[in-house]
Amino acid sequence: MNKQKTVDSKVLAILRECPETRYDDMQLILCYYNRYSYMRVGDLPLEDIVNNYKGYGLPCFETIRRARQRVQSLFPELSRQCSGCDCGNIRIVIEVS
Repeated sequence: MNKQKTVDSKVLAILRECPETRYDDMQLILCYYNRYSYMRVGDLPLEDIVNNYKGYGLPCFETIRRARQRVQSLFPELSRQCSGCDCGNIRIVIEVS
């Protein structure tokens, strides 16, 4: 449980400092791994990260994704949908010729 709180607090810090990570789990994971590992994980092949994340002392992708969900439920201002703006409207135009 203590590890979960640690991951949650780190994810909270990233979401506050890097707004682009609020919308993209892979950006959040990359930012988390680069910030909290002893090496620059972004320069490693994906296969190496996926197979050796435990060896690097990093949480798995799903742990970070779930932490983002928990943090965003507690801090709605850090959620994917920004409240108070009109960016939630989507227009889809289909042209048939």
